[in-house]
Amino acid sequence: MTRKTVAKCLLLLVLLAFTGGCSTVKGWFSKKAPDKPPEVMAKEGLNELKKKKYDNAIETFEKVKDRYPYSEQALLAQIKLADAYFYKKKYDEALAAYKEFEKLHPTNKAVPYCIYREGLSYYRQRSTIDRDQTYTQKAMAEFKRLKQKFPNCEYITRAEKYMARCRRDLGEHEYYIAEFYYRTKRFPAALERYQTVVQEYPDFPKKAEAQERIEECQKILATADKKPPKHFYTPITNLFDAKW
Repeated sequence: MTRKTVAKCLLLLVLLAFTGGCSTVKGWFSKKAPDKPPEVMAKEGLNELKKKKYDNAIETFEKVKDRYPYSEQALLAQIKLADAYFYKKKYDEALAAYKEFEKLHPTNKAVPYCIYREGLSYYRQRSTIDRDQTYTQKAMAEFKRLKQKFPNCEYITRAEKYMARCRRDLGEHEYYIAEFYYRTKRFPAALERYQTVVQEYPDFPKKAEAQERIEECQKILATADKKPPKHFYTPITNLFDAKW
């Protein structure tokens, strides 16, 4: 192969590279757009959150966290990321974000807000009184924790209102189950539930009715205890019924 032929082949290869992979070649020489400053990105995220563009806000706050992890805006982004999930009703994701902030920054002034929001995230997932009350119990626990750790914080008044609602729901749940046991004549179980209502929920609206049920169950159980077993009467009855 002559030098002239080799030169033509090389030229052909170069032309193919430029025509077939022009985007790749362009990428080699193009400059990447510089990242926006963290304060600019944080402001954009806040605007997106205000406009209820939660997916956009989540993406923006994630970028601030990843690209500027040691900036002041990264702290704000962590909180607002959790808020975006909360407003989007992604409560599990919101909980994880609030808890992460609390774990990473235990002395930060935003910790009371995080605990309050954790309680609210559980509270928003609670079910009706005839269902499992795990979320109500968890919400109650978080609001109590807030009150114990930060009794003078600005969120206490609101937290106490939610605690009252949680107590009401938990009391209603216990009363509902007690009534079910009472109707189905499972009096020992009913008695235990009514006693729980009276003892643990002193402000429960139906406390008087629960107390009446307690007395009824106790009388029924006391009467049942006095009755001899049926097999004790059987032979005597047969004896007096016999024809001599």
